[in-house]
Amino acid sequence: MKRIILSILLSFVFSLSFAATERVAVLTDRSAYICGDRVWCSIFCVDENGALSSQSAIAYLELVSSDGTSAEAKIALFEGRGAGEFVIPANTPTGNYRLMAYTSLEGGEQSMMGSRLISVYNPLSLARVKNGVVTGQAAEAVLQQDCREGISLQVQEKVGRGEKFNLFLRGAESDLTVSVYHENELAQLPNETLAEFMGKFPVSSEAGGPVEFDGEIIRGRVLNSEEDGMAILSSSGSSADIYVSPVGDGSSIQFETDNLYGDRELVCEMLNAGDNIRIQLASPFQHPSAGELPALRLHDSQREALSAGLRSVGARGYISDTLVRFLPRREDRFLRQEDMTRIHLDDYTRFLSIQEIVVEILPMVRIRKHYGKKQLELQVADGASSRKVYMDHILVMMDGVIISDFDLLLPLDAMLLEDIYIYSGRIVIGPAVFNGAINFVSKKNYVTALDFPSSVCVVDYKGVSYPVAYLGETISGEDSRQLLYWNPALLHKEDDRIVLTAPDYPGRFCIVAEGLSPDGKAVRAVTHFDVE
Repeated sequence: MKRIILSILLSFVFSLSFAATERVAVLTDRSAYICGDRVWCSIFCVDENGALSSQSAIAYLELVSSDGTSAEAKIALFEGRGAGEFVIPANTPTGNYRLMAYTSLEGGEQSMMGSRLISVYNPLSLARVKNGVVTGQAAEAVLQQDCREGISLQVQEKVGRGEKFNLFLRGAESDLTVSVYHENELAQLPNETLAEFMGKFPVSSEAGGPVEFDGEIIRGRVLNSEEDGMAILSSSGSSADIYVSPVGDGSSIQFETDNLYGDRELVCEMLNAGDNIRIQLASPFQHPSAGELPALRLHDSQREALSAGLRSVGARGYISDTLVRFLPRREDRFLRQEDMTRIHLDDYTRFLSIQEIVVEILPMVRIRKHYGKKQLELQVADGASSRKVYMDHILVMMDGVIISDFDLLLPLDAMLLEDIYIYSGRIVIGPAVFNGAINFVSKKNYVTALDFPSSVCVVDYKGVSYPVAYLGETISGEDSRQLLYWNPALLHKEDDRIVLTAPDYPGRFCIVAEGLSPDGKAVRAVTHFDVE
């Protein structure tokens, strides 16, 4: 019997050690961009047999040329699907690039498969990708060919400027990425279809890196630490993103997150550690090689298209954050609402110091000295009787960032605070247990202005891109949009009708719908229409 149990345990450990392989395909709204443009992305992550993978919760994207990486992004994955966007930096040199996507399990070296070729134009700079641009030679534009493979698109051939019109999508049930964009001579690069990507499976299942099941694993090192301890990671602007890691071999630390959305600041420190320690957090990006890229050809015939692209990126034609629709994303319930008490400070007499607020407004909280340092204690119910007792070892936060030394908060102008949230329930974070939490919330995330000691690591952090769709809403004024519609996750059942609005300029427009049916078969349709 013992042998059977041991055999089962060994098989389980073996299966965890050798996770399946993943490959990532990235689709974008188009293949040619102006610096400052958004690149809208849709991700398909599949296992070695071509089925959508449920292992990794995050994909990493890098925009790479022979000069190295120009832009980075992270996209959350749910059962193998994800969506997000990033902006091409304004100082990006003109040239052709490869957009590479990979998971931690797959690794950057495998990301050539499923990558995307795109052209980037920077009309406001003479910067060029090294040996990557040829001037004075016109290139034949690479245009999409109409097709119907499992699904079909129906739209009128000609529409007037500013006119609303219908796009009908018919065919097999499928999970689709749909893009409607202005097709011009700036597009010079062919890209493989999702069907061509899926046609390469099965692939070898060599072991990759660690699997990020729930989100990004943030790794780092503790320097000058003479003893084991606990490191704690928190994030400005969110009281739900708190993680604890023991210090491992080689003074390594790692925090298994649930994916942190948006760009923000991370604060990491050792609990009860000396002032001489230093913490370094590592980047998860692997900076793979772009491989061989064709040269981008520049010619005077592209001048008009470049001018139109600049107008689109400008204030009037740009698709602002107010026009996008946020898609569902994983929510964290770390601090339960039923255990929370909100103190809205404008409902009370305003005091000028944090200490006065605690004494005069928060009867359930008190200040005590511990080893010469002030700390907060929280009143909680005594499980053995009906009386209330004050407990130490609580989480003290400002704007979601852990404040281990309450003295840091005391010099803060109390008028900057808006709310105080008090959580009375027991909180378990990995190996650490706390008796409650207090979060001081400022009006404009002022926590970043605190004077943290040098032993605390504060870093700018690129979080996971919010999954968004642009469903064609317009703003007042001249409509110079190059992208008319983008939906990275349209769950098509039978017949779908999409209402579009033509821009205020003439041109030829392309519609591409591409995705997978429930049985994993690739479907695709392409059609065109003209705005007159």
